[in-house]
Amino acid sequence: MRNFLFLLLVFVSSCVQTYKPAPSVEKSVFVEHFPAIKSGLTTMDFSLSYDSLFALSQLKPGSILYQNSPSSSTFDFPLDVRLLAPIQLQAMNKDQIQLSLPVRLVTRPEVAGISTGTVSGDLGIKIQMKWNLASINTLQVKEIAYDYQWIQKPLMKVMGFPVNVSGVVDQLLSQKKAMIVSQMQDQLNATIKSTVAKPFLFQSFFSDSPSGYRIEPAVSSALDLRDLSFGQQHVTGQLRYSGGFRVLAGSNKMSPLFIPVKDLPGSGKPILPFQFQLNGPELMAMLKANNPMWKGVGTFTFQKEGMGFQLTQFKGKASKLALGFDFVIYSDNSLGIQVNELRLEGLSFPASLFKGRIQKKLQTQAGNFRFQSKQILSRLPSSVSLAKNGRVRFQKIYFDASSVLIEGVMEGNWSLAK
Repeated sequence: MRNFLFLLLVFVSSCVQTYKPAPSVEKSVFVEHFPAIKSGLTTMDFSLSYDSLFALSQLKPGSILYQNSPSSSTFDFPLDVRLLAPIQLQAMNKDQIQLSLPVRLVTRPEVAGISTGTVSGDLGIKIQMKWNLASINTLQVKEIAYDYQWIQKPLMKVMGFPVNVSGVVDQLLSQKKAMIVSQMQDQLNATIKSTVAKPFLFQSFFSDSPSGYRIEPAVSSALDLRDLSFGQQHVTGQLRYSGGFRVLAGSNKMSPLFIPVKDLPGSGKPILPFQFQLNGPELMAMLKANNPMWKGVGTFTFQKEGMGFQLTQFKGKASKLALGFDFVIYSDNSLGIQVNELRLEGLSFPASLFKGRIQKKLQTQAGNFRFQSKQILSRLPSSVSLAKNGRVRFQKIYFDASSVLIEGVMEGNWSLAK
């Protein structure tokens, strides 16, 4: 029996291939603090649906569209206009749109200083606007016109009885139309100017990031929108972005991040720098995804002397695998693990008879682990996509006392559609 076992072990050992690590081009290095995100300049074909546009504007039923005081230069009595239902938008030309707004008008006119009571009616207003759309910094309404129809004619109670006063209101609106249009255009352009001068809320663009991940922009990031055009369903244009971003584990709920709007030049070869940060549990999940048959409890350690990995209870309760390793970038632009040291302890029977074979198998499995550069795209919001000819390139790998940071660039054209 002993001779049989000896021959079996010799046969098994002869069947195990010698592990040869693949040549790498870049190895992970320890740093006390991760480097800042680098900046690059890239462009995106930008498309924003009108539903998303109104959602960003926060105009919803009940929103106040106009409200004045008795001392207003347009109306010398209180007037309140509120949105009744979602705004409908129709593109007339690439620089001209028509808005349909169902609104409620409530006013309290006075005659000879005596209040005539509350007048209330519902209007269907159509507003046509022609825009200057060359860039976000020159965005303004060039021309504006409006028309309306009564949905529910305005009523005023006289001696307790409702009286239709639409004719009086129509006459008043007709007399004030030129002033209303002028004031509407001035107020709208003032609002646009103050809005586009403010930094964009970063999370509003990337609210659809995958669960468990968040995106942080470089501190020096800036945005620019150019060549806007109104289509049947979307407003389109070119978004220019100067900066970079970091993808890391964590909730999307964080302090609001704002990116300023600046005049940015067109880019020749678009380059978008990125950093991808992974902690121990994420690395373990990636290893298990590549080796679904693995069992046991795995943990990573990050020290100045190097990175380590332990796997316990995979071949019996007392079993323990200890690895010392480096992360490396291979010539095919994939990321992998290079094993420097491997120890096995406490294997249960009969696994203890095949310790050498198990050790080489685990070393081979670890060496075969690959994180492809294109996998980084699955961590980005679904609204953002890189063109088919785009490329994700890894450049450096760092680790500190708790996590790993992969640094690289994305090259190619992008699209952003919400």
